[in-house]
Amino acid sequence: MGNEEKVNGVSRRAFIKGAAVSTVALGSVGSIIGCSPKEKEPATEPETQVESAAPSFLKAPDPIADADIKETVTADVIVVGGGMSGLCAAMSAAEDGAKVILLEKTERVNFRGNDYGAIGTKLQKQINNEINKIDAVQEIMRYNAYKGNQRVVSLWAENSGKVADWIMAKAEGYGCKPKAVPLDETVTPGTTVKGFPTLSFRMEPSEVATADAPTGTHPWTASMRYTLKQGCIDTGVDIRYKTPAVQLVRKDNKGRVTAVIAGEKGAYKKFVGTKAIILCSGDYNSDQEMREYYIPSTKYMHANMYEMVDGDHNTGDGQKMGMWIGAAMDEFPHAPMYFDFAVPGAPILADALMRQPWLSVNEKGLRYENEELPYAYLSNAQRQQPGNARWTVWDAKWPDEAPSFKVVACKDMRTSFHNPENVKTYIEKGYIKSAETLEELADKMGVPKENFLKTVERYNELARKGVDEDFGKRAACLTTIEKPTFYASPLGTALLVTLGGLKINEQLQVLDEELNIIPGLYAAGNASGSYYANDYCVNLPGNSHGRAFTFGYLAGKNAVKLG
Repeated sequence: MGNEEKVNGVSRRAFIKGAAVSTVALGSVGSIIGCSPKEKEPATEPETQVESAAPSFLKAPDPIADADIKETVTADVIVVGGGMSGLCAAMSAAEDGAKVILLEKTERVNFRGNDYGAIGTKLQKQINNEINKIDAVQEIMRYNAYKGNQRVVSLWAENSGKVADWIMAKAEGYGCKPKAVPLDETVTPGTTVKGFPTLSFRMEPSEVATADAPTGTHPWTASMRYTLKQGCIDTGVDIRYKTPAVQLVRKDNKGRVTAVIAGEKGAYKKFVGTKAIILCSGDYNSDQEMREYYIPSTKYMHANMYEMVDGDHNTGDGQKMGMWIGAAMDEFPHAPMYFDFAVPGAPILADALMRQPWLSVNEKGLRYENEELPYAYLSNAQRQQPGNARWTVWDAKWPDEAPSFKVVACKDMRTSFHNPENVKTYIEKGYIKSAETLEELADKMGVPKENFLKTVERYNELARKGVDEDFGKRAACLTTIEKPTFYASPLGTALLVTLGGLKINEQLQVLDEELNIIPGLYAAGNASGSYYANDYCVNLPGNSHGRAFTFGYLAGKNAVKLG
């Protein structure tokens, strides 16, 4: 290509290929650990060949000897993991009179997310937001191709409203003001025909909540984080930080799970749960071997372009410990939570302006999709393109056109809608290309000029007709690209979290391979399964967070009641 244009010191080709994937884990991640499964090599003995083919995380470690345990601590309920589901489980159990210990492997509780999905909250009723529960359940089941357990999915629909009200009442006591998300702020791509209204609520933070949160925490996240953390403290939950769980105790993998061993080698402690152990340890995003084994699509992205934040602690600890004592894992392949907001070269979420359903082209300058698809579908289509890359293209009419699409792409990221000066900043940083002619724009994008000009010509023809004869995008999102200045931005796929876990029943009890209950063991949040498959159901905003707090709450109640 001769002299390649560089962005922040990175060649254009490397820059656009960086759009392949950016991983932002839910409440975690940092450096990737583990290794990808290796191709089998010839072996002289069958046993050796089988051993080399198995991923390392499926091999149970030797039981930790009693001699290596320095202390035994007993409580009614032991909760593993200090995220949203774990905090709700611990607080819920403590409110019912249980002595609860919560084990967290890091130095703080871990959170991410701004919107929290529920059905039938008091706030929803105040804005006349009525949602049919069975329709919502069927939508999630449709996304998971009926691989989920509908009785488990229904738990969220039937109970999320009361659990959300429980949380919001506590939040108000801590000075955090809950508010419903207006109906016009949660329309996501591909959902306009189905028309699910908002499920979500948010919470405006108090000064105390903001001050307590780690630097960089979104204010809405800070308020939920503080509410659940302080709620646990006030109900007497014993939170043990820097105490990673490493093994469950189940004699001969039969009968009851009686304890969990945690801590570092040389200083192990056994935490006995006389009623139950609840696994709320999160996803496995930061274990590359596990991630690529259960979600093969992540293999086809450029591994050196993962951008990780907030540490590397989401390594599937609960799933692994469960499988080692006989628990069943969700059917392969698991669902990733893919979104289209990775900006190569920048540790930011893409501005919502970039993520509107403008014209998308691949690195050959060709259109390849309906740009109004749900986020996961956009990411799936993009992954099939050369370089796994996508350019999104628009023109100077954007201040009028973008709001008319009624596609929000996350309200809190609509910075350019409110402040057009941000576009200039993104151009200066290289995240957006701009030009006064389409020919110049093609040069800056590095795509074949002839292909690109023909693509824009065809797109303009369809926009004037008001009918997308090529891909079926709705007419309201078909706008011409003809008025200078012209813009283009490279976007990639962000993997927020992995959504595969241990199989559970409607009491949140973990099941074995024969779907029998493993006594004394519960799971909630992203450590639990029986819910998602294939792709995350983005049509129901905030449903992942809603599942986390609902199932955590119910697991705590059931652990005390059922043991």
